[in-house]
Amino acid sequence: MTNQNPTHLFISYAMEDATLAVWLVRKLAARGHPVWFDQMKLLGGEPWPQTIDDAIKHRTFRMLALISEYSLRKQKPTSERTLAQRIAEQRKIPDFMIPLKVDGSELDWLTTTVSYISFTRGWANGWRALLKKLDSISAPRSLANAAPLAASSFPRGEDLVNDTGEQLLTNIVRVKSFQDILRVFRVGRRMESEDWKQLEATWAFYEIAKDALVALIPPPPEFADFIEPTPEQLLWAECELFRNVRARDISASLIMKALARRLTKAGCREHPNPKLKETFFLPETFSEDGKLCFPDFRGKKTWLRIRGRVTFRRAGGVQEVNHHHFAFRLRLARGLDKGFYVQLTPTLMFFDEQGNAIVDKSVGPRRRRMTKMWYNAKWLNRVMAAEHLLTSLPPAGADDLVLEPGLVALTSPRGLNEAILETEAPSDDDVEEWPDQDLELDEPETQDGDE
Repeated sequence: MTNQNPTHLFISYAMEDATLAVWLVRKLAARGHPVWFDQMKLLGGEPWPQTIDDAIKHRTFRMLALISEYSLRKQKPTSERTLAQRIAEQRKIPDFMIPLKVDGSELDWLTTTVSYISFTRGWANGWRALLKKLDSISAPRSLANAAPLAASSFPRGEDLVNDTGEQLLTNIVRVKSFQDILRVFRVGRRMESEDWKQLEATWAFYEIAKDALVALIPPPPEFADFIEPTPEQLLWAECELFRNVRARDISASLIMKALARRLTKAGCREHPNPKLKETFFLPETFSEDGKLCFPDFRGKKTWLRIRGRVTFRRAGGVQEVNHHHFAFRLRLARGLDKGFYVQLTPTLMFFDEQGNAIVDKSVGPRRRRMTKMWYNAKWLNRVMAAEHLLTSLPPAGADDLVLEPGLVALTSPRGLNEAILETEAPSDDDVEEWPDQDLELDEPETQDGDE
């Protein structure tokens, strides 16, 4: 028998949107709204429904359905919305289901006729709009001791930590070996700009003066008439300064140039923005199938798409199609020892529909909108993809360096109980990077600097 006086707000969501769902549940409960949520029993001591159907049919005042690319393609939230639509028709309550848009996904046939509340421009804006809606329909606020009840739902952490220890992966790759001796070469004849560009592309050197270059090996034979060796050389690891320049800075520059040469020789491309010389992206032709394959942190073979397509919806209903490419930034640092370390930072390279690179200040909002829902696993996958690419490429010259395969790992004496945090095992569909997306671009565009 149907409860004639249902009081609860039922939260329908996909596990990928659990962070927002939990936040909403606590906020609603703190305000006094009874909430039915499958992860927390915020029912104020009332009997717990045996099934989801029972909760929706007999206890639900309104269903708050989080709409995202995940909830639209998963069976559980879809079946919950289907049941809510049937109840709405039976009880003649058009807004029995209140859609909450989490991303730019289009509403499905179950929700297109219902007014939605957007959380795409920030949770605070969505929360204010939701409260206005709940007050307009007189949503029950019958929870006693609402704020303490919501506060009690926060995990205290005792069950999250164990003493078995844990390995922590960084986004750092260690330089295993690099030649010690720096040699000085003299520029004997003036070179044309095109010759100089060709020299930079094929030889790693540091210009220490207008007529003096520092490198590890002699230049290519075709430049022998322009550049002559000198007897001057030094051990960079044992020399602090060389001609008033830190010897370590010279070595660091040579390492970065060697890495750039290795990547470009393999088919990677440098970022067209001259301020981002240490950023590289992959063209779609980098692999035959358009995928970058690599082992994930469990050692399981996985992949991600090199190129994806996104449609940004701008103010006034204007749609703009962009393509985004897998990219990463390299930085060089020194650790506690004397060695060098390469830091890998995943990012995205954007192109318009005509294939023109987007390098202005609009890149920042685009990148943030694309990566807004990237959580730890997705970031880690991209770091590991970049590491695998960089360390598996063959040396591009006799002066190339050797990188230690794998990310630098740290060991913690205590670890997290991952079983508690993993509420649902990822399906095979979750591994693939979805190439086509439809997102609302945050506007007005911020005055960020370069990417």
